[in-house]
Amino acid sequence: MNAKCEMIMDEYHENRKTFEIMKEVILREIEDFRSVNANNLVNCIEARIKTEKSLAGKLELKGDKYNSLSDLTDIVGARVVSFYADEVDKMAALAVEKFEIDWENSVDKRALHKIDEFGYSSLHFICRIPKKTFYDENYPLVNEYRFELQLRTNLQHTWASIYHDTGYKHDVEVPREYLRSLNRLAGLLELADQEFVNIRISLDEYRKKVKNVVASGNYEEVELNADSFSAYVETGVFDKLNKRIASFNNMEITDASLMPYLRAFKTLNLNTLQDLHNLVNKYSEQAYSFTISQMTGLDLDIVSRTVGINALVAVYCIANDLGIRKLADILDIVNGVNPAHLRRATKLYEVGKQVGLQK
Repeated sequence: MNAKCEMIMDEYHENRKTFEIMKEVILREIEDFRSVNANNLVNCIEARIKTEKSLAGKLELKGDKYNSLSDLTDIVGARVVSFYADEVDKMAALAVEKFEIDWENSVDKRALHKIDEFGYSSLHFICRIPKKTFYDENYPLVNEYRFELQLRTNLQHTWASIYHDTGYKHDVEVPREYLRSLNRLAGLLELADQEFVNIRISLDEYRKKVKNVVASGNYEEVELNADSFSAYVETGVFDKLNKRIASFNNMEITDASLMPYLRAFKTLNLNTLQDLHNLVNKYSEQAYSFTISQMTGLDLDIVSRTVGINALVAVYCIANDLGIRKLADILDIVNGVNPAHLRRATKLYEVGKQVGLQK
């Protein structure tokens, strides 16, 4: 290593604390990328300081390119990995707001490929930490040294890791018989990235459509699934029954998820939202009477949000004589497998007979 490179190494050691501060500030700032939208589509956030060994190796190979440590832009490096390709541009916009971008040395490798080429894709920003974000007069170089920020998708990160593992730095180094296979893999990953975006957009549109249809009360053609069930629950149909039950003894209703009951309804062969709506309309009055008959004489002041839907399921099973075993299986589905559910189902059947649910 020549004298100039040794001087760079000395500068690296002298400013180790500066790099540690940079890393902390960068990590703090890019944590905000997790709020790029409500779905928190950031998969990974990380930052590192180049090791002494790595820097020495770089200087041995390319030392003639650098006159001082400030010429190196990756002593501190950070990376944000998202699940979807369209999130990369959103994160880029946020990076522009947070950091000073060295546009001349930044590169969008996604745009470098020709129309018939595939390969490593990632957005690389060369940045500085602005004084408005952090300033310490004892460490002024925090705002002078540049750092590299990589923004990429999960699949782009996978490709980069695989390519790095081959030991090659550029396509021109890869033997031709392997380059075609690597490019074919890159093309598949690029296609998968775009398809994931398309699927997410389509699902978002489907969920909006389901909500609108459910809100309109048109349930005939709506498949009973997680999205339609959630939208149906939001209409308050089960809350109405819960409030009526709770008013029996001025009870407080505690929150709870109703989603486990979706599988129960599917087990009962309810396939459309109309099937579920018919069940609710037909059995709500009996579910109310069934529940009140069990509460009479009990000093209850709290009831779960599941009380109404739980009664509807039990009443449906009993009224249609599906059997104690079937009702116990439903209780297992909703609450988790428990041998006590068979005894509970037997007791519910007895109550059902008393209130005239089963002839």
